[in-house]
Amino acid sequence: MVPELAPHFCIAFAVVGIAAFAIVRGRSRALCIFMSVAAFTLTLGPLVLLPTTIGASDAALHEATGRDAAPGETADPKPFDLVRELLGDGVTVGLPLQRDLPVVTSDGARLGLDVYRSAMPGPRPAVILMYGGAWQFGRRSSMRPLAQSLAALGYTAIAVDYRHAPGYHFPTQRDDVRAALAEIAKNAHAWGVDRQHVATLGESAGGELALLAAYEPGPLRIRATIAFYPPLDLEGAYERPPHPDPADVRAILTTFLGGPPPQAPAAYAAASPRAQVRSGLPPTLLIGGGRDELCEIRFQREMRSALLAAGDRVAALEFPWSNHGFAAVSNGLGGQLARYYTERFLAETIGR
Repeated sequence: MVPELAPHFCIAFAVVGIAAFAIVRGRSRALCIFMSVAAFTLTLGPLVLLPTTIGASDAALHEATGRDAAPGETADPKPFDLVRELLGDGVTVGLPLQRDLPVVTSDGARLGLDVYRSAMPGPRPAVILMYGGAWQFGRRSSMRPLAQSLAALGYTAIAVDYRHAPGYHFPTQRDDVRAALAEIAKNAHAWGVDRQHVATLGESAGGELALLAAYEPGPLRIRATIAFYPPLDLEGAYERPPHPDPADVRAILTTFLGGPPPQAPAAYAAASPRAQVRSGLPPTLLIGGGRDELCEIRFQREMRSALLAAGDRVAALEFPWSNHGFAAVSNGLGGQLARYYTERFLAETIGR
């Protein structure tokens, strides 16, 4: 995650270089200064790429929505704030939270969800959040920072749960999300949800589930969907794993889907957002890292091409310095940009 905190490291290496110049003597001084300058230069890379990345992201969002940024759509007026990078995010307090509300699945399992309410009265546009974790781990509380920031903007944010592999294979996870959507629809008025203005949002494995939920008919009017570094073509990921492959993509997929593609072809197709592409899908925002070592950026590019060919609206943003999971550093470069463009996309698709 060093690229996400590039300003921190640039400052640190600059301080080390200045200290070496002031304190160290002889050949050691030259060596320390050289190493500090080299490290500073390498760490500066993401900051050099930042303006171009912002320009490309602005253009992609405009192409997908037909609009430019408007005042008040986002918590921050610009995509990246150096002060927020260095000092961190503010803490959102005082917003209503309903935790551990029950969801009963079709097979009788009991799950839960958390509702983060806006301070604004009445039903609000809603964002349904799904966490990542290779379908094997994770918890809905990890979505709390993003849910709180969305609630502060005026949305009802709901973090949902699903059962994990290896105890449960697909389609259990998809069906658990369906059960949560049905429960939200049933309680929409009580939970402050405008059923006609809903978006799904997920990170990594949760991004796959968010896209599947948006691409099929359901009890809620899902008008937009957002996925951070999601698995998109699961058979393609098995057949073309990354090199190197530090997470063992094939093992993750077989654990989730019950075997390799020849043993479970229907599961691979049904679990792949890429295979669900057709005309008439809600607008899609994809955000990926150019250095993602788990869900490679080439799959996002292929997904974008498929959606455009079907006549659907899509914005696909690429952060060239970012690895998988960059949004976990919420005040980092990729985290700030992802939040800013998510807020813009929501305002321009489901309103506020």
